Amino acid sequence: MPKQRGFLPFVFYIFILLISVAALWGTLYFGESLTPSSLRPTTEGAMTLRGAFADFQTSVSHHADSTIGVLLLQILIILIAARAMGWLFRKIHQPAVIGEIVAGILLGPSLFGRVAPETFDALFPASSLSNIQLLSNFGLILFMFAVGMELRLGDIRKQLRSSIIISHTGIFIPFVLSLPLSYTIYSDYAAGLTDFTPFALFIGIAMSITAFPVLARIIQENNLQRTHLGKLSLSTAAAGDITAWLMLAAIIAIAQSGSLMSTGYNLLFLIVYLLVIFGIIRPLFRAAGKVYNNIEVISHGMVGTIFILLLLSSYITELLSMHALFGAFMLGLVMPEDLSFRKIVTDKIEDVSLMLFLPLFFVSSGLQTELGLIDSPERWALLGVFTLIAVVGKVGGTYISARASGESPRSSIFLGAFMNTRGLMELVVLGIGYEMKILPPAIYAVLVLMTVITTVMTMPMVHMINWVIRLGERRRDRIETIDKQAGAKVLLSFGRPSSGVTLLRLTDQLLRRGEAHPNVTALHITTDKNINSIEVDKFFEDSFRPIMQEAQQLSQPLETEHLVADEVEGTILSKLTAEKYNLLIVGAGVRLSSDEDDREATTMRQQMKRRVGSFSVRTTESLLTIHSMLRDKMAYFVHRAPCSVGVLLSRSFHSPKNILLYVANPGDLRLLPYARTMAENNKATLRIIASRDLPPQSLSLHPGEELLPDKLLSLPEGCDLVVVSYTHWQEAFDTSEDLLSRLPSTLILNLK
Repeated sequence: MPKQRGFLPFVFYIFILLISVAALWGTLYFGESLTPSSLRPTTEGAMTLRGAFADFQTSVSHHADSTIGVLLLQILIILIAARAMGWLFRKIHQPAVIGEIVAGILLGPSLFGRVAPETFDALFPASSLSNIQLLSNFGLILFMFAVGMELRLGDIRKQLRSSIIISHTGIFIPFVLSLPLSYTIYSDYAAGLTDFTPFALFIGIAMSITAFPVLARIIQENNLQRTHLGKLSLSTAAAGDITAWLMLAAIIAIAQSGSLMSTGYNLLFLIVYLLVIFGIIRPLFRAAGKVYNNIEVISHGMVGTIFILLLLSSYITELLSMHALFGAFMLGLVMPEDLSFRKIVTDKIEDVSLMLFLPLFFVSSGLQTELGLIDSPERWALLGVFTLIAVVGKVGGTYISARASGESPRSSIFLGAFMNTRGLMELVVLGIGYEMKILPPAIYAVLVLMTVITTVMTMPMVHMINWVIRLGERRRDRIETIDKQAGAKVLLSFGRPSSGVTLLRLTDQLLRRGEAHPNVTALHITTDKNINSIEVDKFFEDSFRPIMQEAQQLSQPLETEHLVADEVEGTILSKLTAEKYNLLIVGAGVRLSSDEDDREATTMRQQMKRRVGSFSVRTTESLLTIHSMLRDKMAYFVHRAPCSVGVLLSRSFHSPKNILLYVANPGDLRLLPYARTMAENNKATLRIIASRDLPPQSLSLHPGEELLPDKLLSLPEGCDLVVVSYTHWQEAFDTSEDLLSRLPSTLILNLK
């Protein structure tokens, strides 16, 4: 160990600092004479405080007007508006992406440009729009790559026949219905802009596409991802998106070709490209996915190779007149279907593309959308006709094909409502058509508004269908549930996978009577509604694998449920109320956790409260979206849950052999059967500390049980589990830091 040298290092540091300052001053002082007289300040005022501030203002103004200054300010405004509207739309139970689309329209000439034209021109000068467009196009390449990865071919193969029939019918019917409309409006709107064929084809594909990413999030929010309907919806949308993008690539090739022969060459090279992608690239990536399946072994070289292939694929399809986005989409489609691999790659790409680049695309689209062009009864009628054809064609076509495939009327109408979601994918298609000057501004504005309307109406349609058909089903399900369940019905809510195992072990020891097991549902909630389907499956696999293995070892029947919600406690309460559970089992939370990181977070939070006050700490935590993880959930559940609540403060809880029960009042005697069951299941010793005020006749000991002296704050040696009521916990334990630090694993029960 090096010797301490007292003040010598400090003196040496001061000496070096003084020498450096002197050298800098001397160089600047004597070097000033080398400056040409033409570059020196011409007035005395320049050397005054006021003159220096004027120079500072000039410098700030110059950098604010620079290309990068304008772009950074635009990005800040765009991101703030997108986040605010996304939050607002989530509050009204709409996908956040719709709010971001609306934010883009509001920042464009339709609203901002009309209300404050001078400010609009200052913030979004025409000369700067190309920079936003360039960045948004690059972001779309990343996003389409991520979308391609969400569409797993293996999932489609599981329901290939139904998916193909339903998706293709849902594409072809609105496509065909749109052709007469295109024929009717072509002369008035697009005759001087483009040929009829590309115009009609673009209108058709715009009417028939489904937004897979938005649909996937709607499926999550309705907790359908593991049901037959949810899986069929996702596989149908996936098959439809692949077909639609293949059709779009062919349509772009036709639109950009100079002749029929040129179109043939484009389509020929498209086939060659697809053969290379699926015949060579995909098998290579499948092999790589078996090796590169965790973050520790994925190298920068592998990620760099993926990005190079992404740009190369996009470049090739751009050269072949099929747009760069098609190449990005197809490369994502052939990525390895291993969940770990795709999760790692999407983590590196999707956050940047979703949070930064996509809002730029929405605003870029909004800047091109002039809703003021819909300025006559004729054009409003046109919007109504477009929307009617889009909804009837998509919902009706999907319903008919689903019924023909053997689906029930309920599943078929839900499928129709889900497939009506157009969202972002529609905007991408419309943006391509507008950029290629196939869609005139008025028709572009009508179709953008139709996109917003049909996507916004998806959730109300789903709720309306539920409202119509759910009453009978709920009544039947309740009867079936009562018939099937004889034991306690327990909801076990966990966050970390390891805590799920611990809570299941506790539940088994607390409620199992011989071979009779409780009815347990394990619930895990992911608190981000913007996650994609790959992440949902990966989170489910990682979160539930340990608890399912533990359930198998315990021979404990277990139902699993994974929900995606913004608010954990409210979601748990809603489930408790709707499904009438007898008991909720949860962990004690961060504040009482024995985990080192949790304890440090709690200590730091208390220190911050003392320094800046509780309000400032809560505000900061809310902005960082960590307040819900740090606050005390025990009191929340005890006071609001409609059933009994058990909270485990775990100190490496496993199979306790010395159990201590506190009985502070007659009401605590209700805890005795639970403590005895735990002792019996663990072949453990049960010791009881009873209050002196308790009537002697109220407590009769079983053989092997021991009554200890009334020392309410004592902890007998060797005790490895404490069972206590919530009321006594608050009175004696929760207020004593010293006692909390000495506690073994503790089960806090509030029985109702």
